[in-house]
Amino acid sequence: MILSKRVSLGGVQLDELHERVVVLGIDPGTPNESVQTISRMGGSGQRVTLQHWEKLEITVTYGIDVPKTNMILRRQIFDMVNAWALKKGWLRVNWMPGKRVYIDKVTVPTSGDLWEWTNNYTISFTAYNVPFWQDENPTQTTRNLFTSGNVDIQVAGVVQTVLDVDFRNRSGMTINNFTINAGRGSLYLTGINLGGSATLSINHGTDGILRITAGGVSVLPKRTGLDDLYVEPGNLRVMVSADRAGDLTIRNYGRYV
Repeated sequence: MILSKRVSLGGVQLDELHERVVVLGIDPGTPNESVQTISRMGGSGQRVTLQHWEKLEITVTYGIDVPKTNMILRRQIFDMVNAWALKKGWLRVNWMPGKRVYIDKVTVPTSGDLWEWTNNYTISFTAYNVPFWQDENPTQTTRNLFTSGNVDIQVAGVVQTVLDVDFRNRSGMTINNFTINAGRGSLYLTGINLGGSATLSINHGTDGILRITAGGVSVLPKRTGLDDLYVEPGNLRVMVSADRAGDLTIRNYGRYV
């Protein structure tokens, strides 16, 4: 039963699994944040020493619009919904267009007594690796035949995110060194052996973990500097330097609480 509240997982809409599935409620959640503090000297106040986003939990509540006289069908639909939920993947809701969240863990409800035909069921979807709603499409800036200099970019979202970078060697000669400084993040790559027409790729998968490849080969051990390219929302000037010219693309996916 297609209603005003819609949720999809892996591109499959919950209300299209069966015409008797009724989506009753969707809570997009708020990321859990842990904060550590120490007391200030002088009798009052505290200083924050650590802030860390832990996880984001989204709940979806649905009903099965089948009378108790047909418990076999009620159970079939219940199993159908659980199979849909346990596949995990990208979760989207219709009233947050252009945003999605990657689900790492799913907790399905007990069926209880299926004779109680008015019972509702709640599924919990948890994002651990990247505990935020994210833009589906990146904010992107490109520069062709670029060697070194500053690039002004726009960082989307409302909380810290990371940069993805592609640099395609256009010189026809090997590039060994590449540097990028972006706000609080910086990476220095040496000995990457990036051949002509090959691409250096700095990116993050659905797990949010940094990956760096040159021509498809991992060069993560070739890096020094900070752990990642962390950036805050707003306008940002990024400094990029390479041995030789290439086509540069800088992307970011806004993150939201």
